[in-house]
Amino acid sequence: MDLDEKVGQLFVVPARGDVVRHVRDNHVGGVIWFESTTAEAARVNAELQSIARTPLLVSADLEAGIGMRFTDATWWPPAMALAATGDPSLAEEQARATARDALAIGVHHILAPVADVNVDPKNPVINTRSFGEDPHDVARYVAAFVRGVESEGALATAKHFPGHGDTHIDSHRALPVLDVSRERLEQVELVPFRAAIDAGVGSVMIGHLAVPAIDNTPAPVRAQFENVYGTARDEVTRGGAIPATVSPKIIGLLRGLGFDGLVITDSFDMGGLAAHFDPGEAAVRAIEAGEDQILFSADTDAAIAAVKAAVRSGRITEARIDESVERILRAKRRGGRASRPPRQAGGTPALLEIAQRAITLVRDERGLLPLTANNITAVIVTDEPEPNPLEVAVRELNPARVITIDATSEDIDIHGVIVMLLALRPKSGAGRIALPAAARRLAERDTIAVSFGSPYVLREFRTAVCAYGIQPVMQRAAIRAIRGEAPISGRLPVTL
Repeated sequence: MDLDEKVGQLFVVPARGDVVRHVRDNHVGGVIWFESTTAEAARVNAELQSIARTPLLVSADLEAGIGMRFTDATWWPPAMALAATGDPSLAEEQARATARDALAIGVHHILAPVADVNVDPKNPVINTRSFGEDPHDVARYVAAFVRGVESEGALATAKHFPGHGDTHIDSHRALPVLDVSRERLEQVELVPFRAAIDAGVGSVMIGHLAVPAIDNTPAPVRAQFENVYGTARDEVTRGGAIPATVSPKIIGLLRGLGFDGLVITDSFDMGGLAAHFDPGEAAVRAIEAGEDQILFSADTDAAIAAVKAAVRSGRITEARIDESVERILRAKRRGGRASRPPRQAGGTPALLEIAQRAITLVRDERGLLPLTANNITAVIVTDEPEPNPLEVAVRELNPARVITIDATSEDIDIHGVIVMLLALRPKSGAGRIALPAAARRLAERDTIAVSFGSPYVLREFRTAVCAYGIQPVMQRAAIRAIRGEAPISGRLPVTL
């Protein structure tokens, strides 16, 4: 490869817009999918691979199966639901199914599992994407998920190093600070990453978070910047340390754990980075720090140009570029090593087993379960846009009345049995997960609360069940459980 081709390999662009130009002219090393159908993804992946001079590494965030990104595919339970089953073998089985489905449409690079330990109940972006709050339990599930993905010939990714679980700021919006000691990192955050490495994980994603105990280099603040998540000026972290994604010391910490695989960044359009460095400087600093691939720069052309200029000026040596290119090519060979033609996994018995075993009884102080009444009012609490994300649960519950409330709702006059269906879950850029005041007041009534998202919103309810996610299979399992049609055996992986 010449320098242009080698630098291009260090960039991953979205599979949309001018992706063909980036593959053909910028020689990018990978593409990432966000939302599509399986048929469209398979078609486009084949087309892009035919254009690419060097085979592409195709990735997607598939923490909860390929249905998380491809609308016509199986959407599996989230990580915390897996942990609630108490059975890491189910995490491995879900990961195997995910890898088979992904390979069938030309996706080789699975940006999962989340290895963050969710210590902070106010964490708005990790939350149920984590396997829980105990680092050793999280490590067991992370290792199982890694083994499942890698055993099928795909590439697993542990994220977000060195650990995004003890933060209450969403890195899509601003730069979180993990203000803990090196000793604490060893005892909590690094435990699941060590397990992932021991299990043979092929790649690790670095998070946009400052860790001053490891690198206290001051982070500049840009006078002006654009952020697709709508970051306001007063949200920007000031006077803090640089993000891990551009920190040589933090990449060095990862390499010191014995990891020699592919190191990739979290998305470079996120506020945790964009508020501090422009696309060109961010890319140069990331490569200087030891990153191998830069994911979704806000301006890929400017970033590539900046890296080439840095090589020509001597700021970055071509040997440094060669190191990353070698790891990228190794990852591509590894991610394409499936020993048999991939097959669609689809809905397996494990899907239903995970969903039913995950349903968790948090408490039933008033003895309202199992639900036997017919005159039910369903109260939907959601911060999701239309349509109703809990349509399946409502249909299964078949209530006499349905009311939807949000942060602006006033008190509502309700008589009879209340089943509150909560769709409050981590979403990129949302910034917070909060129970509306009207919902809190209903907690004082004989209310059965079922969370299809964060378990932390259940703290004020005397009868509470957690289903962890809005996946249709979780909705059906939860309603069966509260009606007494299935046992409730899940174990809460966090403390309320």
